[in-house]
Amino acid sequence: MKLKKIIRYLLKTLFVLFVILFAYFVYLAIWTYQFNADQEKIIENIDADFYQTSQIIRDPNGYLGTVATINGQHTDTLLFDTQASTSLAKQETLDRYEAEYWRRKPMPTFNFYKQVYFSKLYRVNNINIGNCELKGVVFTSVPKDNGMYNALYRPVLGRSVMENMVWKFDMDKNEMGMFPFKNREKLKQETAGFTSVEGGVNKFQLYSEQTDTLSLMLDLGSNYDILIDKDVYETLRQHHASRKYVNYRREGLTDTIAEFSGITMQCNGVVVPDCVLDYMPSINKNIAGNIFAGKVNFILAGENLYLKQRTDTLSAVNGFPALGLNIYVREGNVCITALEINGLAEKSGLRLGDKIISVDNGAVGADIMSVSSGKLEKYIQQADSLTLEIERDGKRQVFNIARED
Repeated sequence: MKLKKIIRYLLKTLFVLFVILFAYFVYLAIWTYQFNADQEKIIENIDADFYQTSQIIRDPNGYLGTVATINGQHTDTLLFDTQASTSLAKQETLDRYEAEYWRRKPMPTFNFYKQVYFSKLYRVNNINIGNCELKGVVFTSVPKDNGMYNALYRPVLGRSVMENMVWKFDMDKNEMGMFPFKNREKLKQETAGFTSVEGGVNKFQLYSEQTDTLSLMLDLGSNYDILIDKDVYETLRQHHASRKYVNYRREGLTDTIAEFSGITMQCNGVVVPDCVLDYMPSINKNIAGNIFAGKVNFILAGENLYLKQRTDTLSAVNGFPALGLNIYVREGNVCITALEINGLAEKSGLRLGDKIISVDNGAVGADIMSVSSGKLEKYIQQADSLTLEIERDGKRQVFNIARED
């Protein structure tokens, strides 16, 4: 008798939990639908025949962006991110914009650093990109305790904005065009001569002799050429040599990354030479990043992607620096975040987590802005030698690294 009561109690409990979970997921679906419908209104005032061009902005990291005026008085460069569900900005940036608190996102967000959080959303009255006015754009606030904080050195325009406009990136002419997605005739004109990849922002096919066919997502917010998953890595490593380096992402989380260089990728006749493919176990996905995007002419139209061969010949991407280290920001400190295994930097005695005091006696800044903007990374990439002053366990030391002849 007691057993039956226990079973009935458990069944009732499970039923109640099921109803609660079902109601929660229904609420999330309704919330997402209403949010997307709200963000579709940001272009209501834009004429269907609107079209404008501007110079492509590409910062030292390779991120693509556009100059905009927010709330009529704050001018900023906004970077594009095709995989961020909303636009992103630091909390202090939103305060400077005088953005209004809108609501809290009801579903958890998982960031690159494997942190889970419930986002606060803020709305700005308008964003002007040239003569294009976007009304009521919603931003996700990124606070200081979020691992993305130091990486987010500029505000980001996410999918909720990008999917409502067509963005044409002519890398040969260094020109960006934009017009409303609803103008189908203009879309047909602008995509003439491009190869169409339906749903290609989230899934498009690339082929190489070394990997066969890959299905990837296009992520303009990823500062890589191409990231690959474990299956592709296992295929590549059989016949292709790689460099390996350890990447320190946050306290208690490191990756051993394998990098394959000199891979030629193709998509429907569009050939992209000298690609660098990185296998990062903690991500384990196939992603084409902003470096890859810069090697082709492309058009973003909602979820669809259009590609066209560039006319110029691009020099090979170097991939991981020859000196065998990368410097970035972790826990608020500028430090060594990646070391090539048995590379020059590791052999010199440098360690992951070493805090950087100066680079080449101050020849380039070693502060957070210099790092996150890509200036320091570019300097390291081009250097034949480096003199680094670091702090380790409270003591300062100087290390010299030089390329081998």
